[in-house]
Amino acid sequence: MQTARFVAALAPILLVSLCPGQAPDQVKFEVASVKANTSGAGDFSNDVTPEGRFSARNFTVWNLIRRAYNLQDLQISGGPGWIKTEGFDIEARPASPVSREKMDEMLRSLLAERFQLKVHTESRNLPAYALVVSNSGSKLLPSTGTGGPSKTMLGQLVVPKMGMAQLVQILEFDVDRPVIDRTGLTGDFAIHLEWTRERARTAAGDVPVDQSRPSIFSALQEQLGLKLESIKAPVDVLVIDRVELPSAN
Repeated sequence: MQTARFVAALAPILLVSLCPGQAPDQVKFEVASVKANTSGAGDFSNDVTPEGRFSARNFTVWNLIRRAYNLQDLQISGGPGWIKTEGFDIEARPASPVSREKMDEMLRSLLAERFQLKVHTESRNLPAYALVVSNSGSKLLPSTGTGGPSKTMLGQLVVPKMGMAQLVQILEFDVDRPVIDRTGLTGDFAIHLEWTRERARTAAGDVPVDQSRPSIFSALQEQLGLKLESIKAPVDVLVIDRVELPSAN
């Protein structure tokens, strides 16, 4: 599940531009089933097919909001406690194949219809990171544009062509904060980065930690000549005004 979320982070995400409103002609899933998960299991998962079919097991409303609006935890505020603890099994199918962006729009419609979700956005000054070039200088090599093998997995990023905009999206997934590109670097680069995920490093007993790899902070400096600096930055936050347990199928 986490690998799927990591790969999804490669898709374009605009953290400061949310879409809380539900337009009258907003697209919807052709068929959608939402059922409370009563298994008592602590794990959860979600999957999206290339055609835009969405399925989830034991998925909380909090995680569904994160997915539908492409947000970090700190960008969601409010709501009752059950939205983080009550899991739901969801099967949703579009009438025809759709893009990821269109599927996210359908998930927002599902939240509004089945969970009566109503939200608004507020700009707040929140902890973030600035991605800058380290004092020793960038070690990035320009992309040759010839392609080649790629790896996009947790703790390893090997791609022949990537810009700073995509890189900061991947970093946001790992450090769980907005990351702002202040490198001044333009164009595409060949990226080879290996690190130990911060979530594995900080979540005791979650997954084994490969101690042979550095943290993302050290890896960026040692391998790419880049650095993450802690800052405060204005970030749009999705504030939950109303949410209810789902209606029956």
